[in-house]
Amino acid sequence: MTHATESKWRAVIAAQERSRMTVRAFAEMRGIVPATLYWWRARLGRRARSELVPVDVVDGIDTLGRGAAPSCFELQVDPSTTLRIPAGFDEAELRRLLRVLRC
Repeated sequence: MTHATESKWRAVIAAQERSRMTVRAFAEMRGIVPATLYWWRARLGRRARSELVPVDVVDGIDTLGRGAAPSCFELQVDPSTTLRIPAGFDEAELRRLLRVLRC
């Protein structure tokens, strides 16, 4: 897959998400076969999940203002979404939540 092709489909998918239209309605409006748009969403979604992202690990920061390190950690999903995950979290539930956020 060429970078230009991937960039084009990322832009199309972003436009569909911004439109708040269903994939099918958006595809039909753009003259795209809906199955093609679904395929690219799945393809790029799998690729995005397999890419590494930078992570900053900071020990002992009091984000809650109580004088002690919190018993949770924060995961910034995007600039507007931050998850606070408590110690002893259920890994399966966190994976399920992250899958929902990626849709």
